[in-house]
Amino acid sequence: MKGTTFGVDFGTTNSLASVIVGGRALSLIDVRSQRPHPSVIWYRGSETVVGREAKQHLDIGDGGAPPGFVRSPKMSLRRNGPIFVDGRPVEPVDAVAEVLRHIKRDAAMPRDKGSGHDIQRAVLTIPVDFGGAERRALREAARAAGISVVQFVHEPVAALYGYLRSLPDLNRELARLEGRSVLVFDWGGGTLDLTLCRIQGGCIMQVISAGDNEVGGDEFDNKLRNLIRTKHATLHKLDDITALEQPGMAAKLLNECERIKIELSDPKIDRDDIIIRNYLRTDGAPKDLRAAVTQGELEETSRSVVTRGLALIDTVLERARLTYQDIELCLATGGMVNMPAIRNGLTERFPGRVPRLANGDRIIAEGAAWIAHDGLRLTLSKPLEILVADGSGRGAYHPLVSAGLRLPVENEVINAANTRLYCVDPREGVAVVEFAKPARIGVASPDDPRRTLAVVSVPVDRAARPLLERLECELQIDHNYVATVILRSTGFGAEVRAEFHDLDFGLALPTSASGKVGDDADGVSHVPKRGAALAIATATSTVTQRSNIATNPAGGLSDEELWRLVPGDIVVTWRPSHFDNRTTAASPMQNDERAFYTPCSRCKRLLSRIRAEGPVEECRGRPCGKGMPPRATETRVSV
Repeated sequence: MKGTTFGVDFGTTNSLASVIVGGRALSLIDVRSQRPHPSVIWYRGSETVVGREAKQHLDIGDGGAPPGFVRSPKMSLRRNGPIFVDGRPVEPVDAVAEVLRHIKRDAAMPRDKGSGHDIQRAVLTIPVDFGGAERRALREAARAAGISVVQFVHEPVAALYGYLRSLPDLNRELARLEGRSVLVFDWGGGTLDLTLCRIQGGCIMQVISAGDNEVGGDEFDNKLRNLIRTKHATLHKLDDITALEQPGMAAKLLNECERIKIELSDPKIDRDDIIIRNYLRTDGAPKDLRAAVTQGELEETSRSVVTRGLALIDTVLERARLTYQDIELCLATGGMVNMPAIRNGLTERFPGRVPRLANGDRIIAEGAAWIAHDGLRLTLSKPLEILVADGSGRGAYHPLVSAGLRLPVENEVINAANTRLYCVDPREGVAVVEFAKPARIGVASPDDPRRTLAVVSVPVDRAARPLLERLECELQIDHNYVATVILRSTGFGAEVRAEFHDLDFGLALPTSASGKVGDDADGVSHVPKRGAALAIATATSTVTQRSNIATNPAGGLSDEELWRLVPGDIVVTWRPSHFDNRTTAASPMQNDERAFYTPCSRCKRLLSRIRAEGPVEECRGRPCGKGMPPRATETRVSV
């Protein structure tokens, strides 16, 4: 299968690779356990043991967990610096590479009387809150394991496509869901991720994503461990049970709690027993841990975590201004959704719209494999905009990169935008460019809220005439979906670079005719057309920053129109004829600014002081008390 692209779900608790063979998804599970690979590592001296074998050493023997044991190396990608394993520093990239290398090695083993699979290229899934740094590190780890990452896909999107692809009639389901909202509820071992999606215009569009990395399955295990400790301590009247635990027993008990949690997630099982010999450094009955946990106890001890997780649904829907009834489908994935308390909470909110998945532990990897097989590409689901000056003084959002832009694959960098801006007010010595995106997908109206992605300042000549300093604005996006902004002031000669990565993705779906992405996917116009609508900036506090840059797409604005964007109090210095009563060149805002900021030619006071203090003798009867500014012909022009 040389040249085949696989799907890889590198998970917090378990990891899995999948591939499409003969029109069906084949999950490359562990050949011995027939389950996904545990994402665990055991550094046993100079040897590294990964996966099922490493995890088994928590279950066998009478001793505690061995030294050098690492759970959930994926979470280490979120931190700076190495992780320490029994005092030994290990770089997160190296730890993650060990897990990916194990998946690749296991996939190459013969299975079902057939040959193995050589994973060289993959679509790799990531959590919705993985930033640019984490994506870079994960790509580096995959490369070290001998796997080229063709593209990253968010786990909820992969799960949704895997579900759609498993249905008998994909096109019919896409037609049914067109324009509808779908909630992907992914509760795994490390995090809870919610993504509100919409099937729109042949794409799966990510509308809103939210996550909580403090309520993953590991938190359930911790609470269950404390419950069992409490039971044992109460039974044997122990004041400090943790101080008596044998080395490694805390990790071994935690592993047992994970097993109990999985067992009690089956509605048919009401109770599970646990026995750990030589648990405590003591003699007599307390030495061995013996306890029983019921399904009711598990539900009670984890109630606060379940409540917090389900409450995230309300947060997402409130942000999207939707109700439970607006959700056409709730796709519940991840190991935690099998818990009765969680599934009941979902079905109460979305009755009849929470399908039970037989492949819930494999659907993300299988979805990634289908994306690879069908050759689908990620696109921007929301445009990228910049805040520019306008005649109202409030500012307006100008489209810089249109939604629908196809994002790059491995080793690609695309030039998403290259435009020229003009500094309308250089007095501060910097031009400030704010990059933003709409809060919601679809055509953005002027009053829709925006989210700031980055604010970049580039030095300019503070003594230059307005509109004289031109700025070159270049925006690139690389294969890690990191946007790099390059701002250059052509007159002052300064250059500034900045990065942001909080982009929203969509997945272009196959057409019904060919099963491949439509040819028009590459034909999306990425440069705003002349006359493109500007969205007016909405204030989010009692103060706001006024943009001091403007754009002139395709030369569509005349010189007079550009000067109407310059603050009135600076226009009067450079272009006094702008306020000639015989013309209408000045905007109402400019007239107000001129009156407010231009001092009286006699008493030298600004309008605010004149109003507060009244007329003075220097004005010799002139009505400065009404705040009249000097006539344009009386204004001194500075060159």
